[in-house]
Amino acid sequence: MENKLTELSEEQLAMLPKQRDKWLKIGLSTEPLDFDNAKKAVCDAYQSAGLEVPKYFYRFQSPLSATIGATLLKSGDQVRDQVWDQVGDQVWAQVGAQVRDQVRAQVRDQVGAQVWAQVGDQVWAQVGAQVRDQVRDQVWAQVGDQVWAQVGAQVRDQVGDQVWAQVGAQVWAQVGAQVRDQVRA
Repeated sequence: MENKLTELSEEQLAMLPKQRDKWLKIGLSTEPLDFDNAKKAVCDAYQSAGLEVPKYFYRFQSPLSATIGATLLKSGDQVRDQVWDQVGDQVWAQVGAQVRDQVRAQVRDQVGAQVWAQVGDQVWAQVGAQVRDQVRDQVWAQVGDQVWAQVGAQVRDQVGDQVWAQVGAQVWAQVGAQVRDQVRA
């Protein structure tokens, strides 16, 4: 019993262009696939055929990316590892340094502020006075003698002259007469 079709009727011949256009449109479509419905249809087909339903389903952006993905999946670990190594190196080179620098700066700022808030005042209270005294003593020892040697005589002479001019006249006015009288007597 052979039901082999050897000729098309006029009606079937007239439908060919319409069917051709329909399936060309479907085959050439770039519309996104309804992934969930396609997955369900595949599972139903496998179950109807009595086969084990696939465990993994991969979603690709285009037939080209699906072809590349299928090739990589079939090629095994070696190709996948090579691609991962190349992509990983490129991503790390481009992004790793930026991320590392940003994280380091944020951690440094946050930790630095916390440490200074907790420890800074304590350290300054314990060490600040010692450092201040030592610096003052060293500066005075090194600079004080030089300044006094250069300026001291001038200051002493000016202050002495002013003090003598103001105080001397008053002292002489008060004591001078008494001293003069005693010396004459």
